[in-house]
Amino acid sequence: MTTRRLIGGTVLLLVSALPMQARGQLARLRGRVFDSVAALPLAGARVQLVDAEDRARIAFSTTSDSLGRFVVDSVARGHYIAGFLHPMLDSLGVVLAQRSLVVDNVGEMRLELAVPAPERLEGALCGKTSEKDSLGVVLGYILNAHSFAAIDDATVVAQWAEFAIGESHVSRTLLYRTTRTGAEGWFALCGVPAGSSVILRAVTGSDTSGAVEVEVPKSRVARRTLYVDHAPALVASLHGWVRTEDGVPIPGARVGIFSSDIIAVTDGEGAFELTGVPGGTQTLITRAIGFVPDERAVDLTDHHYAITVGLLALRRFLDTVHVRADRNSFISTVGFEDRKKGGAGRFFTAADVERLHPQELSDLLRHTPLLDLSTDNAHNVKIRVRGDQVACTPAIFVDGKQLVYWEIADLNSLIQPDELVGMEVYSAAMTPAEFRTKNSCGTLIVWTRTPERLHSRR
Repeated sequence: MTTRRLIGGTVLLLVSALPMQARGQLARLRGRVFDSVAALPLAGARVQLVDAEDRARIAFSTTSDSLGRFVVDSVARGHYIAGFLHPMLDSLGVVLAQRSLVVDNVGEMRLELAVPAPERLEGALCGKTSEKDSLGVVLGYILNAHSFAAIDDATVVAQWAEFAIGESHVSRTLLYRTTRTGAEGWFALCGVPAGSSVILRAVTGSDTSGAVEVEVPKSRVARRTLYVDHAPALVASLHGWVRTEDGVPIPGARVGIFSSDIIAVTDGEGAFELTGVPGGTQTLITRAIGFVPDERAVDLTDHHYAITVGLLALRRFLDTVHVRADRNSFISTVGFEDRKKGGAGRFFTAADVERLHPQELSDLLRHTPLLDLSTDNAHNVKIRVRGDQVACTPAIFVDGKQLVYWEIADLNSLIQPDELVGMEVYSAAMTPAEFRTKNSCGTLIVWTRTPERLHSRR
């Protein structure tokens, strides 16, 4: 696909030599892989150096760590082709970049790799427009919900409303954009509003997905894979649980698929099961008296899975709105104080930092009865949940964003104790619904004085 090859050519590669005492006639490459779309380091990227004279031979290969860092040791002088592989590139329609790298001196060299910046992606895919700063693009794949095969020549439609305020009236206009998938089921839908949401749907013959809401960030690039199913068929199913944000089951909640008449009601354990509903990507709607309704996209495919829906209490939602209106602290708006009052976990604040004088963020965890901490010879912090025999790593969230593949040592290197506003520590069973993962080691949630740190640090 020509467009995808073009975008693949925009992956960044910067090389610089750093002074270092020579070790024989070999060099060391040290660098980082960065996801410019998500504004985060890219963990799990496969970095490769290929011999330029024999491109069938991979000379060196390594994987980036949780902070996107990698090291390639013992690189001989020569001419190489450098690049990286990651599923992220596939979702963006980006292929492996091929960049020339000449190692002509010994010592240490710096090699920086990055997914193209959102504006470069959007510009390369959509071209220049007079409204460039206000328009974005949605990228993704259209797949069959049963075979998971890519669907070529499918139609993808995005729809949204625009309001115009006149002197005496307000007018509402429905706008839409369409595109078609290529041979690999990939699409790029340009011209959608950035910093807003659109309703996205895919159609191919009699197969269709549901209509789902997709948020297009101000950075202008959104990603969403849609699954399509045969429209008349009502054979999909979904089961799961509905809970409060504190993990308490909600009986009597009504759960259904948008555009379907089939409704499931949760039992005393908050469990539900939907059967005979449309398959593919759909919008799941959950309502319960006293709670804010929840709408989310779900993929109903042959890979059946359970889902947990967390509902926010209406009173707490109104309190949050009130807090925001009064411009109270960031820590109040994210629900920290409310969860602290519930007492389900262990909570630390800036006052605890002043009182306990931790050298590193993890030192606060030593004051958690739930955990035992130890440090190995390499200064890596190990956590063991009391009652377990082996060490583990909890799910880590910073300012509401989960940091997958991160270790406690990574957290120590990113956040200094005096930057902490609040920290929450939960066992797996007591983790609030909005932070619940499959991690059986519990959850660590950190709130900082600089909630945009992950978007500004590189």
